[in-house]
Amino acid sequence: MVRPAMPMPTQPTGPTLPLESLAQRAAGDALLARFGRDLSLALLVGDGALDWLVEIEHGVVVRVTKGPLVMPKTDLRLRAASETWARFLEPVPPPGYHDLFAMRRYRRIQIEGDIRLMSAYLFYIKRLFELLRPGKATP
Repeated sequence: MVRPAMPMPTQPTGPTLPLESLAQRAAGDALLARFGRDLSLALLVGDGALDWLVEIEHGVVVRVTKGPLVMPKTDLRLRAASETWARFLEPVPPPGYHDLFAMRRYRRIQIEGDIRLMSAYLFYIKRLFELLRPGKATP
């Protein structure tokens, strides 16, 4: 009797989120400057198997570090599969992928950490991720 071949595990694809350019994208955004002037935050963003640490001080993205990270100190953690982020980044995302909380509602993203901090600066965090979409210009 011949056993069926075991399916090969899929190799993790590269990162979906263009977080390496986040500091440049956010630098000239007037809305982020206004709504984040009191925000200091260590944000861990999980893109599939890859983690990124985004450090924000007084509303300015000062550092983006690509993982692997060993026990980083974070205030807030957002983790989703690469496929989820890919759909979120579409110019017009489908329903359920258009917003961080829509993805949370359908259990496509994990949001952990200081939820009060996220709630207080929700507009800033949503705008920060919106800037990652292609063609989003800063006002």
